[in-house]
Amino acid sequence: MTYSRQRALRACSIAMLIAAAGLAAPHAARAAEAAVTADAGPDAPEVNQIVVTATASKATQVAPVRSSLNATEPEAVITRKYMEETAPRIGDFSTVAAFAPGMIATPQPNGPGLADGGKIQLRGFGDGSYTITYDGVPWGDTNGPSHHGTAFFPNSTIGGVIIERGPGKAEDMGPANFGGSVNLISLPLEEGKSLTQVVTGASFNTEQYITTVQSGDLGGARFLANFQELSSDGYLTFNKTWGNSQMFKGAVPITGTGLTLSALYTHTTYLYNKSDVGDADVYQLKAYGNNFSLSNDPTNQTYYKYNWARKQTNYEYIKLAGDIGHGFGIDNTVYSYGYDNDTSSTDNNLAGPGPYNWTATPGSKTPVVGSTTGPVTVMPGYTKKNEYVVTGDIGKVYYNSPFGKLTAGVWYERADTYRYNINLNLINNAPDYIDSWYPTGLPASKTATNINFIEFSGWKQYQPFAQFEWKPIDGLTVTPGVKYVNWDLYITSPIEKISKPGDTPLSIERIYTRTLPFLTANYRITNTWSAYAQYAQGILVPNISNLYVANNAGTSFLPQLSTNYQLGTVFNRGNLALDGDVYYIQFDHKIQSFTDVTSGQTYDTNSGGAVYRGAEVQANYALPYGLSVFGNYAYISAVGANDPTNPLSNGHQLTGVPLWTSAAGVRFEREHLFRSDDTVVVSLISKFVGSQYNTAASCSNVVSNASGTAYCAANSTLTPVTGLLPAYNQFDLSMTYRVGPYSIEGQVLNLLNTHSLVTMKGKNLLANGQFDLNDATINGSPNTNAPEYQVPTNFQITVRAKFQ
Repeated sequence: MTYSRQRALRACSIAMLIAAAGLAAPHAARAAEAAVTADAGPDAPEVNQIVVTATASKATQVAPVRSSLNATEPEAVITRKYMEETAPRIGDFSTVAAFAPGMIATPQPNGPGLADGGKIQLRGFGDGSYTITYDGVPWGDTNGPSHHGTAFFPNSTIGGVIIERGPGKAEDMGPANFGGSVNLISLPLEEGKSLTQVVTGASFNTEQYITTVQSGDLGGARFLANFQELSSDGYLTFNKTWGNSQMFKGAVPITGTGLTLSALYTHTTYLYNKSDVGDADVYQLKAYGNNFSLSNDPTNQTYYKYNWARKQTNYEYIKLAGDIGHGFGIDNTVYSYGYDNDTSSTDNNLAGPGPYNWTATPGSKTPVVGSTTGPVTVMPGYTKKNEYVVTGDIGKVYYNSPFGKLTAGVWYERADTYRYNINLNLINNAPDYIDSWYPTGLPASKTATNINFIEFSGWKQYQPFAQFEWKPIDGLTVTPGVKYVNWDLYITSPIEKISKPGDTPLSIERIYTRTLPFLTANYRITNTWSAYAQYAQGILVPNISNLYVANNAGTSFLPQLSTNYQLGTVFNRGNLALDGDVYYIQFDHKIQSFTDVTSGQTYDTNSGGAVYRGAEVQANYALPYGLSVFGNYAYISAVGANDPTNPLSNGHQLTGVPLWTSAAGVRFEREHLFRSDDTVVVSLISKFVGSQYNTAASCSNVVSNASGTAYCAANSTLTPVTGLLPAYNQFDLSMTYRVGPYSIEGQVLNLLNTHSLVTMKGKNLLANGQFDLNDATINGSPNTNAPEYQVPTNFQITVRAKFQ
């Protein structure tokens, strides 16, 4: 975003807020005379909260996270009201979901929402092992079902979140219901006409401007438009972020039918200065400070102009849904989404001045094949593209009978991806043939190339399903279902970096199929108390990277599977909302990567799995005088099992999975504090994440028997699990004061200014097996352990005006 554009936008936003001041008194008078609806009141949130299928009570009205009496598996419902009053205005779904039971959102090192790297864990299942949907449509990357949260859906486009900790029902779509699903809901269409302007200023020279226009009811039709602009310097040095997003949504009833046609379109553009390979190592942090990442030194690999990414996304759907008579109904969504990522990066940002020298001498690794004079100056780096388009259709037909509801349908989807990675000398963008270098010269059979890979890949998949919600007695709903998965995955590549140099062509196609059973039950014990049970299987289709094998026979592995058994209960009455569950998950056919000791060929195969056991509990209690308290706790046991390739992983907690998480908070809300139309809300909420191991156990020599089963050879060296990351926590304080159509919101994030270690890359260990984070050098060489810490105390201040 250019400076002039940013200045114009700032002036426009401020002008709108000033103009609103002149309308305050007449608006308040009209509001006092008019009947105020739930979504159009002068002190209402700027968009409706999502509909929650639970009996209304004082506890649920103030709860930041809660469950539903109709739940058939453990779930967490997070409303827009919570997002506006407690979650960071500048952020993504990871900053919203962080306080749900069993959820782990690693604090973003550049500040909330200021990089496209927000990741969450769900019960220890990392990004790529669960599904994320937006308005019921699954979305994610095409080289594996991971996600770019900010690049697709910043907080300003999210109207609520429902987290389902399980595979769901047969009708729940997704490539990775293996671990559960995080379901994002778009901004709702409101009954009243309105214009809302939101301006946020935050630490690190951060500014965000959001404009939302609601058409209100136009003869049954409704429309909205939402625009966001963002700029920030970021907490990390020279990690700047610019971004904008546009969202349009509408719904029109079809006259004479029970059907409604709705549509949505979003588009985002983001530009980040960030290294593609890491932020900083211990050597750099000791030399330049805890927030060092990039520099303004063009002679160094950390130069910010060498390290950047531009990402554009689009997401759109058209949906036709409703009753068509005689108990029948339809729900059909045609959708498409796209992602275009252009990245420039140096080879190794974990490299500072001093012991690092980027002058290559002929006879070692030269940027020009055949050069005999020099030295030759080179800034080794690469440019890459990842561009994909996904299109699909989710069609459902249902029939409501006296015995229950029958639903059947099919999900069809196609993905097409174009990717490349090319080595360049970033000083002049000339080809860098560094990967074609050989100690004895380039073999005659090899052609010099600076191309790591050029790849066309994708899939065609379909999933028919059927389920029946049977109600044999009052209060009991039993839902059996079945789904069939057929996933056709392919790669066609003229150059794929499978062996050195990267000039191996690759053409491979694999079809993965599976029939998945589902069975859920919900029993309404009373109007305020229910219990549920679930048996379900989930599937995780292999990633594109699992097919990077020169020998196609090395890709004959199975999809990873989960089998879930869960019991839970939900109580919601008066001042108390309480829910809890226990679960057992069998994780089978774990896909792991190994290197053949004879050929040097890397390959993936199924080996072992894990057993997940846990318990989760959550409570909200409304106290007198506007006070309420909230808390949850999750015990997560995720233990390796049946792995012949690595005996030391069996019976040990998986790396990256904490044994427990918890959250706690207190909230105060009072109306009519100084005026008849004002409200104050104050909340203090904290998240705790237990300690976790970082580096997995290993076996030095994995071989295969005659049947192709991999196992650890008897003469191997076994390395145990190492690198225990300590537990950490974060306290956030949020304050909101509303007067009529205006509000001011303030947040202090990481209130206690903790600086805990949250993630780690590296191999330099102390004698006790923990990471060395104190020594800048080890045996005269830089300490290349690369830690990431919490961002220190920072703030966000938001001013909002809503005109109706």
